[in-house]
Amino acid sequence: MNFMTKSVVYLGGRIVPASIGMGGVAVYTRLLDPASIGRFALVVSTTLLVSAIAYTWLRVAALRFVAGGTDDDLPNLFATILVLFAAASAVGVPVLVTVLHVCAPALPLASLALAAAALLASGWYDLNASLLQARMSVGNWSLLNLLRAVGILVVSTCFIVSGHKTNALLLGFVLGNCLTLVFAKFWAPAASGSFDRGLFRRCFHFGWPQSASVALSYAAPVGQRLIVNAGVGAAGLGIFAVAADFGTITLASLIGSISMAGIPLAFAAKDRGDAIALGAQLKANARLIFAVALPATAGLCLLAVPVSHWVFGAKFWDGAAAIITLVAMTGFATNLRAYYFDQAFELAIEPLPPAIISLIGTLTAIGGCVILVPGYGAAGAAIAALIASLVCLGLSIMAGARVLAMPIPADDWIKTALATAGMSVVLMLVPKTSSLVVLGAEVAGGILTYVVLSIVARPGLVRTYLGHRAAALGR
Repeated sequence: MNFMTKSVVYLGGRIVPASIGMGGVAVYTRLLDPASIGRFALVVSTTLLVSAIAYTWLRVAALRFVAGGTDDDLPNLFATILVLFAAASAVGVPVLVTVLHVCAPALPLASLALAAAALLASGWYDLNASLLQARMSVGNWSLLNLLRAVGILVVSTCFIVSGHKTNALLLGFVLGNCLTLVFAKFWAPAASGSFDRGLFRRCFHFGWPQSASVALSYAAPVGQRLIVNAGVGAAGLGIFAVAADFGTITLASLIGSISMAGIPLAFAAKDRGDAIALGAQLKANARLIFAVALPATAGLCLLAVPVSHWVFGAKFWDGAAAIITLVAMTGFATNLRAYYFDQAFELAIEPLPPAIISLIGTLTAIGGCVILVPGYGAAGAAIAALIASLVCLGLSIMAGARVLAMPIPADDWIKTALATAGMSVVLMLVPKTSSLVVLGAEVAGGILTYVVLSIVARPGLVRTYLGHRAAALGR
């Protein structure tokens, strides 16, 4: 399976679960009130922040070293990873419970217990997903995402219907992530391995700045939500969280998925010392990421109003479209940085700069919230996040160039921008209505326009493809 084929499979393996998740949002916002969802958002965002601190260092190190290792390395690698996961959990659970008790003293004991379970389940899920990606197990990775999405939706909906609110969503989150256990056999090599102190030191040295970086990235949304909650209340936070998460997850699903096949290939080329292959792979990654990220961002911005009306319940419409638009632009900068320009630091095993950049971004986002939320409400938090994401992208590009020059295929990016501009004109010309049929036609028309214009802008690629097809038919 080649790079493009794997990228397409990864995309499908994430788009379908993301679509199921968006269907869940449509259900939850029609069955629950904004305040209940606001409380859930606050608990889960805090849980993910602690998870980032506890597990990210291990997850990124596992991805990096398993992707570049051999089958003979797996027993000790997997055994060491299991021990380190248990140790991180033993620290993370009491920290999470303490933080939640201090920040939300009214939170019942059942919710605290579910938050602790969510920490373990989501950390284990992320670790397994990273290892499946590292081993290029595309089918299992896709199945894992699908099982999780379906599990969360089914369990959450059942408990909501039975009369639960915030805890229903927490239960769905926990049990959906626990479906990772169907891949328990994946860890079989650990049985013949043992804990390796040298590997632990390598993992920790490489991973702890990544944990700091990701934790700081999560700290910004948690800080934003605390400020929004204080400024406009739990109901306002619920509307903000739903709209922000929709825009974030939509773009992260698209951009993150299509980047997954290219990242391990770049790691492998770097570890082989093959500079030519590394440069070619990085250019391919850059072309593909930009070709998906830019039109997806533009489409989400232009269709924010009809999308928000169809996805969210009526109680969540107020201000949602503006937040989706701002979050879409934020997501473009954030994902371009995370899935491309920050790869310079991972390839060069220089993990400290991303942590410093994330710290600057977090301070910018939270400081912006303090200034803007009193005057602009939840939209002020989204504006602050956009400013912070642009600052971090610029810093990543400049700092990354000092450790590894990441190629920028300017000609191809310009062609993508022109095709996106043509798509945007088509979307702007179609009248915006509340009709689902019209919305579907707009999405389909925008995609078709973008694809056609992209092909027209790349005649050399078309000639190469036709030449290969003609040669294959002539054999």
